[in-house]
Amino acid sequence: MQLSYRNRMIIYNIVLFIFVFLIVVFCVFQGTSYYYINQSKNNLLEMNQDVSLYIEQSLKNPESPESLENRFVTDALFLSKNIANTEDTRALLFDVKGKFLADSDELSDNSTLGAELSLSQSQSKPVFTLKSINNQSVIYFVSPFTIDNSILGYIGFVYPLTETDTFLHIVSILFSIGGFLGLLIIILVTVSFSWHFIQPIKDLTKISGEINNGNYNLTIHYKHMDEIGDLTQAFNGMITNINNVILQLESERKRLAGVLASIDDGLLAIDKNGNIITSNSYIKTYFNVSNPKTIYDFEYQSFLRDIFDSLKNGKDHIIEEIDCNDRNLLLIGSPIREKGFEENYMIIIRNMTSARHIQEEQRKFISSVSHELRTPLTTIIGYTDMLTRRKVDDPEIVNRSLNTINREGHRLLRLVDDLLTVNKFDKAEFDFKKTNLNLVLLLSDVVEQMQIKASQSEVDINYRSDELPEVLGDYDRLQQVFINIIHNAIKYSNSGDIIDVISTLERDHIVVSIRDYGPGISEMEQKRIFNAFYRVEEDRSRGSDEGGSGLGLYIVKQIVEKHDGKIEIVSQVGEGTNIIVTIPILSVLIYGGEADAKALK
Repeated sequence: MQLSYRNRMIIYNIVLFIFVFLIVVFCVFQGTSYYYINQSKNNLLEMNQDVSLYIEQSLKNPESPESLENRFVTDALFLSKNIANTEDTRALLFDVKGKFLADSDELSDNSTLGAELSLSQSQSKPVFTLKSINNQSVIYFVSPFTIDNSILGYIGFVYPLTETDTFLHIVSILFSIGGFLGLLIIILVTVSFSWHFIQPIKDLTKISGEINNGNYNLTIHYKHMDEIGDLTQAFNGMITNINNVILQLESERKRLAGVLASIDDGLLAIDKNGNIITSNSYIKTYFNVSNPKTIYDFEYQSFLRDIFDSLKNGKDHIIEEIDCNDRNLLLIGSPIREKGFEENYMIIIRNMTSARHIQEEQRKFISSVSHELRTPLTTIIGYTDMLTRRKVDDPEIVNRSLNTINREGHRLLRLVDDLLTVNKFDKAEFDFKKTNLNLVLLLSDVVEQMQIKASQSEVDINYRSDELPEVLGDYDRLQQVFINIIHNAIKYSNSGDIIDVISTLERDHIVVSIRDYGPGISEMEQKRIFNAFYRVEEDRSRGSDEGGSGLGLYIVKQIVEKHDGKIEIVSQVGEGTNIIVTIPILSVLIYGGEADAKALK
């Protein structure tokens, strides 16, 4: 089982305490024993000197004829008892040959000091031996004693170390209690301090886990100025730096995402293994693939994989144009090389559908304009050539020729005016000359002017209007709008038809409806009718004076929108067409309030 750092610290401290405690106990016990044993040896040596002197004094009796040896043997028991009483210890006496003479305790075991006696006899000096008898420490001491420089016998003591044993016993009890209390204290202190030291490490571990999960807004609170405090401060500083870097990277990522999103082209960045590094939303728009992970997720767009394979095989630049999902796409592939980084690849997908459509419309427009310009020019050149070369004198032919030249010249002028008007709309400095004007009067003037042309086609114009407030607008440009719309209505009306022109006030806008009952316009043509260069009548037969450039309704829409209005078309094939123009009234433009419009109404 793997122990935690805290548990290991507690165990290590306990083991260290026990080890130190045992060393201290060993040293104390050994020191105490050594001290008491040495002190006992010194006591025994002093005791030996005193006893030797006592024996010498007791045996030297000038009145006794016996020798010292005989007296010693005879008085051995008496002497041993007196010695035991005086020194308060067991005393044994031996003759010079080591033969037992007397024991102060009168015990039958005479071999008690046998080993010590033999050793003392051989060395002729005192011998000490420490023994344990019945769990009690005892010093066995044997020493020769001399009288007149001659060894008379041997003195033996059995010296118990009762005081030493008692002291060591008490010390052992105290050390046991102290050791237990010390162990308890060291455990409590170690647990407390280990929590103090381990808790910051736990916090570090916990916060590291949070950081690993993406939470970088955490810090460790540690108020002590020590090594752990330095570590926590360094860790907090690291978190702050990481958080700042992540915020910076996130900001850069969002900025890059914003840049990629703002690009009108589809973009794919691919690594060498075919994994998608980044892409923008146009990829899904073009290929209907959400969040592609690899280039192989485009299973129905093999051309992307082909470009990737070509770039990976060393081709530096690829440009291809393909048709995909009713779109014309331009594919641009190139490698991304940067020193110190592996090679990646970029594929840009540009939608060229609109550009190609515009090119096609421009081609048609140029073809149409060329045709429209060529027709009146051919007519003018033909009539002028006839008048100058043939010298025609017939006044009727001359007048008819001049009228034709004049009519074709005006047709050319109208085409040129339309082109100049479109060119002006594309310039930022172009502006309208807006004034307060009455739209009812303007429409009345337009209807009156167009009645002449309508009568030529046997078409009648019916105009109805409510009482209307003023609008802010350019009189000439708005007149151009309604002339153009009514002109188209006349052009496509049948003989005997009626064109209804109605102007009403709806909330805060004036709504003008111009309704004809001609052939109508299909839904497909309605979506394109306000585009530049588009002509509904392209495939229809018309008179020589009915040619158009495809710019009329485009100009109309631009003028209406520059008046903050809008133009709509409602039409069905075979049921006619209704063009609806909506223009805000003057109070809305000045005050922007709906209440004013209601008050005027």
